[in-house]
Amino acid sequence: MTDNRGVSPSVGPLPRTKRRNAVLALYDSPVHRDWAFWMTAGWGTITALAIGTGEPSSSMPVWLDTVLAVLTFVILFGVFPSWLRLLVRRWLWRRHGTSPQPFPSGRLETERGLAVTPTIPPFTTSAPYPPPPSQPPAGTRGVQGRHVPEAVNLDLGETRGLSSNVMADARSGMPYPVARALRTLQQANTGKERYEAILDAAETLAISASVTAAAFLLARSESDAHQGDDQTRSSLAALRSALLSKGATFGTWTHWLEAVRPMTASAPEAVPGLRAALERDPDTPGLLERLDDLRKERNRAAHGDKPQSEGEATSRVKEIHPHLEGALKSAAPLLRAPWLLTVSAAYQPRKRSFDVIAKHAMGDHPDFERRRFNWRNPVATDVFYVLTDNGPITLSPFIASLFCPHCQQMEVCYAARAGKNTGPGQFKSFTRGHILQSEALGNDLRALPDARRPR
Repeated sequence: MTDNRGVSPSVGPLPRTKRRNAVLALYDSPVHRDWAFWMTAGWGTITALAIGTGEPSSSMPVWLDTVLAVLTFVILFGVFPSWLRLLVRRWLWRRHGTSPQPFPSGRLETERGLAVTPTIPPFTTSAPYPPPPSQPPAGTRGVQGRHVPEAVNLDLGETRGLSSNVMADARSGMPYPVARALRTLQQANTGKERYEAILDAAETLAISASVTAAAFLLARSESDAHQGDDQTRSSLAALRSALLSKGATFGTWTHWLEAVRPMTASAPEAVPGLRAALERDPDTPGLLERLDDLRKERNRAAHGDKPQSEGEATSRVKEIHPHLEGALKSAAPLLRAPWLLTVSAAYQPRKRSFDVIAKHAMGDHPDFERRRFNWRNPVATDVFYVLTDNGPITLSPFIASLFCPHCQQMEVCYAARAGKNTGPGQFKSFTRGHILQSEALGNDLRALPDARRPR
């Protein structure tokens, strides 16, 4: 007896369906039913017995002579004919338009000459599909009597929020790391990709805002008028301590901005645009509140609560993308100052100034446009600067342009970590997250103001 309703109890098990060229693309499966396989094996066996048991015909060892002879006869009289058979079969398949590995037909002939229905029929009629509608609905296309929905674009306003002017302005007017991250977000195709891109863009925004503010504070601490500013020193010392201990994370930058917030109330001129970016509004969350919500979402995903399905990812995107858009609005006053990557600087004695050529590192295009400036103070080449009304302010050692051996090109990187006493500074690429090292920049990070160091 058998549990298969499609096979009579008196009929034996069905033979395995023969599949052509399923073994090594040369032999049929199962191989014991393929004459080409037995021909190949036979030539190999006969050659091995003939050479191995005969008189040596050369100075080579018997085993080596046997192996070479077996390979020669197997290839010439076994593999080569099987390959020719494959070519003939392919020609016949193309000519007749048949499949190279046909599926078994609806009825199989057993060895006993009985017609037997397959165990699992290709279609079942026990639960028929509902009849198709008389008129295909909008957005569908008829295919062999059935209606298959066409692919449709998701609503940008509900799932991405990319059609807003805020996103468009940020892609064209913010520093390259932020603009590039937003471009990646706009090019994401699935909900999971958009979810990850939003969190990456949020962390990039936090880093860019923090290092811009740190550059202004470092320039302020080095000026003659503010060398004794305790608030400036303590803010930079807190950032130095984070970079020299566990390294910079998403939380490092948001916590540091939170620590700098009180300073903006007493000295708003220290970092232009920072006070407006960090302002608290009871009705509208500010930059820190938005970034903090996005940081919590990043931690949630990092601790095993990533979206498991496309639907869940799309739902999460709807929840968090307003926070990213709000953060971009708040950060705009701080990040509108142009980032420049200097190419050359030539002193003009008669003008007593420097002719500087620098790349405009704003917008999402990786090929920065070159611009010419005339500055009173000297600048280093291949260094990032923020251009202010009072001249350029260096972004080093927080931002650097370093050569990535993995990508084989120069990459925009941010400071991630450095040793407390010695060792190179570790910088992470904004684009792919590769870790690059620089001994000189490691010394510059350790040279930042230290709260324990006497002035």
